[in-house]
Amino acid sequence: MIFDVSALNLSNLIYVLRGIFWTLFLTFVSIGLGLILGSALAFGEVYLPPPFSYIFRIIGEVLRGVPLILLFLILYFAFNLGMTLSAILGLGLRSASYQGQIFRSSLEAISAGQLHAGLSLGLTKFQVFKEILVPQALRIMIPGWTNEFITVLKDTSIAFVLGVMDIMTRADFIARSIGRYFEIYIFIALVYFVLVKTSMSILNSLYERVRIPGLGEKR
Repeated sequence: MIFDVSALNLSNLIYVLRGIFWTLFLTFVSIGLGLILGSALAFGEVYLPPPFSYIFRIIGEVLRGVPLILLFLILYFAFNLGMTLSAILGLGLRSASYQGQIFRSSLEAISAGQLHAGLSLGLTKFQVFKEILVPQALRIMIPGWTNEFITVLKDTSIAFVLGVMDIMTRADFIARSIGRYFEIYIFIALVYFVLVKTSMSILNSLYERVRIPGLGEKR
């Protein structure tokens, strides 16, 4: 039999679906960590003078150049961190390198006159960054950030190499236990598809609510 429906019995499905909590936990914590660190990388690259700006740029390039699975293994074995912490840090650091670029391009889309105006009022460069530029950049970056969120959501599946009990790890365990891979993997693919489509719908709706027409558009 090519497709064995009995492999998708209720107990197997419930066991797999319980991993959604860990999948979403890894996604939200990692994307939040990536946003904080990515903002720091963007600020350093755009507003700090050389050689400091070069250092921030190199950090981002190194993190983007290291395979995520290797980053997991380095954190877990070399630094002797727990599997969940290794997964969060690995996802967060890698995401920070991409969110930094998304944030940087969003900052550069804002008129440089706003920075000069803030400085002329006596604000420091960091105050201008925090109070004036960041609120606008966050709106501009939502489409790019949506893609990064989806990437992190799907990449949580790689954390199964560490043994984190997300939906991918649980699905792999069930598939190996019953010797039916096709049915379980098709089901888990549908679960990821639903999570991705739901996330995209929510974030696209958020963007439509907060976007300011013309903000960030080149003239």
